[in-house]
Amino acid sequence: MLIAAGAHLTYPHCSGFHGSDRVAVVRYDRDATRIVSVPWRGSGSPEVLHSLAPQAKPFWFDVSPTNRIGYVSGGALHVGDLGGAVTPVWRHDTMTLDDDLTGLSADGRRALVAAHDGPRYAGFEVDVATGTATTLYEVDWWANHLQYCRHDERWIGFSHEGPALDVPDRVWSWHGGRIACVLDQRAVSEDRSRFVAVGHEVWCRHDAAVLAVAYGDSAAGPRGLWLAYPDGRPARLVSPGNRYWHCDVSPDGRYAVADTTGPADAPGRGWRNAAGVSDVLLVDLADGSTRHLARTTAANHPWHPHPVFSPDGSAVLYNHLGRGTVVCPL
Repeated sequence: MLIAAGAHLTYPHCSGFHGSDRVAVVRYDRDATRIVSVPWRGSGSPEVLHSLAPQAKPFWFDVSPTNRIGYVSGGALHVGDLGGAVTPVWRHDTMTLDDDLTGLSADGRRALVAAHDGPRYAGFEVDVATGTATTLYEVDWWANHLQYCRHDERWIGFSHEGPALDVPDRVWSWHGGRIACVLDQRAVSEDRSRFVAVGHEVWCRHDAAVLAVAYGDSAAGPRGLWLAYPDGRPARLVSPGNRYWHCDVSPDGRYAVADTTGPADAPGRGWRNAAGVSDVLLVDLADGSTRHLARTTAANHPWHPHPVFSPDGSAVLYNHLGRGTVVCPL
């Protein structure tokens, strides 16, 4: 069911959900970029929450369970009450805030941002009330996609960004002042001379764990959905597959949802025979089996399908190019 024409969800490891049955989406109007609240179940009218100047690239934000919203715009981190005043709370003196992604803690009092300055990349946790920032990492490779592990926010995830086929250490964590690679992509490979290419990871709400996609285009396998653990537990292939693209994990950890690079049942792997199509699949993490939920479009940002679970796990929402945001009750 279409719930928001011409609008898309925020990034999968962020959230737009608020209240008991509404979700905030992004709509690009000619005069402004607007964050709009729509019901994902039940009835109700759209409500414009925030209007910003037209953005030059896809726009993302994060909403905390306490109805605080955070986003990066104009080189600054902005945080405020959803539907209320949002103000800049922090910017770096010398570095440029990166990738327009931010993550809020569950209470909305802390925010995660990435920044860069030439070859230096850094991640920060910002105290929203005081505007003070703690440096989480500083590295000489492209690092971004900071996100709290909702099960235990003492774990913070981030990514070694770049072409997946060239990055052997994509998934990272920060914990207690130390950073570490969470998934050894060469150790899990069937061919130790090559690594499994992974990405689009999301940290879990049911466990200190992260679900990552081993892409169909990876030169080495096993390809599919991998659960990895920052506390030393061995990584597990939970659902083999040659076309997984993006993913999310249900709040109870029983299911994943994923979109695909092409029809799920098409011959080949990765983007071969993709034909501009993406399927949305429900994945049972106990046995790896899948159930087809929907067929949608495989398009460029911001129109990747990006399927996500509702906060109670009763529905999956995803994007469809040319239509908008779609909800699929489970």
